[in-house]
Formats: sequence, structure tokens, C-alpha cells
Amino acid sequence: MAITASMVKDLRERTGVAMMKCKKALDEAGGDIEAAVELLRKQGAATADKKADRATNCGGLGIAYAGGKGAAVLVQCETDFVSGNDLFKTFVNDIAQAALDNSIESIEALESASIAGSSVKDALIEKIQQLGENMQLSTVQLIEGETVTGYNHGGRVAALVAGSGEADVLRNVAMHVAASQPAPESLDRDGVNPELVEKERAIIAESDEVKSKPEQIRPKIVDGKMNRFFKESVLLEQEMLVANEDGSNVQKWATANKVGVSGFIRLSI
Repeated sequence: MAITASMVKDLRERTGVAMMKCKKALDEAGGDIEAAVELLRKQGAATADKKADRATNCGGLGIAYAGGKGAAVLVQCETDFVSGNDLFKTFVNDIAQAALDNSIESIEALESASIAGSSVKDALIEKIQQLGENMQLSTVQLIEGETVTGYNHGGRVAALVAGSGEADVLRNVAMHVAASQPAPESLDRDGVNPELVEKERAIIAESDEVKSKPEQIRPKIVDGKMNRFFKESVLLEQEMLVANEDGSNVQKWATANKVGVSGFIRLSI
């Protein structure tokens, strides 16, 4: 069967693979487009296997939220060149939507989810072939609440916040979570890892500044510095960075703006 330019164009549009590879696949498949698609998918799997040992030190973040649920995913790749590619960004967001639609909380379940008529695992193989880099599904997280909203800063830092009240107002807290430095460790003090608390307390207690003070007042100094640590590391105690004119912490800002905050997710590259 004669391979026409139109057939090659159609195959490229379906697969995103280079024209010459599409023509070669059509030649091998005797002009059968479906067989050519399957051949390219198999070749894509081989390509992915060859690239599997390449380091994936870059990547992109995708979020999706609706109906009181939110999902955040991290897909790693090799270079900033690919992470900045619009095809890659759309792909990552599509994976986040699949995670949300299916309430997925594990990489294994995410690989089996459907995206654009195929599994996420197969779609990832195709994207590896299309963009020429190793990619890995790295992280998927879910959050639920009365209201869930989010903010994604160019696929580099993303945050989802659960709570109550108007979503547009609550989104300011998501923007704060994305922008905060240091990033919040937990929603409140009770959520901070006890090991981290003890480690921080020990570091403070052994500091020259504390040990130079009279022994009887050292515990109060340590407590005071731990309060400062919590104000820097606990979301509700951090100074609100967005739409905040009076220096309120997140809890006071939320109360004043009639929203509640019950949880958050923050991912960064």
C-alpha cells in the first residue's frame, strides 16, 4: 500500500512522533495506521527502557481540584528544557486530573488510571518517546475538605489548601503556602514531627548563646526560641504573605476573612 503524506501527517498528529519515524512505521505496518500506532508504542517502550537509568533531576508539578477534593502530582524529567515544554506541562496536569477523578493516592494506582484513551503508564512511555527524555511518576497526594483550592507557580512550586469558606479567598492561603520560606512543616504545632521538635530543642539548648546564660533561666530561653521556631514552621502561626496589611498570622487572617484552614499540601521541584 502506498504511504501518502496525509497518512504520515495523521499518524504524527496521533502520536506526536517525528515524521520520518511515522513514515517508517507505516511502511513496516503496510499502511495500517492502527498497526503503525501499536508499533510506535512498542518502540516507545523500548526507548523508555533505554532511558530508564538516566537521572531525572528536574520535573513539573500538576494540581487539580473540584468538589471538595484536590490532587497534586510530581512528574520528574531530565532537563529544564523538557519541564518548560508546554506538551509536558499539559501532560502533567492531565495526570493530576486523572488522580483527582479516581481519588488516587499511590503511584501504582496512578499508572493504571486512564488518560487520553490509554493507561497513564503507556501515556508516559509515549511521552518519553515524543520528548526524548526519561520521565518518572514521582509523587501523588490527595486532600479533601469542605472547600479545596490551589495555586501552581509555573509547575515549580504548587500548593493545595483544604478548609471552609469562599474558594477565591482561601486561594490566598494556597499562594502563601507556595511562597513561604521556610515552607510550613504542618498545619499546627501538634502536627510537627516530634523528632524534629526534639532535635531543634536540643540544638538550641546546646548553642553558645543559651549555654552562656545562668542555668536557671536557660529553659525559659529555650522555650522562647522554640516559640519562634513554631511561628516560622507552623502554617497557622506564620505571618500571612498574601493580601495582608496588618502583619496577621495565617490563623488571624483566615478568621478575619471568614475562611477556615484544615489542611494543605505543598510540593516543590
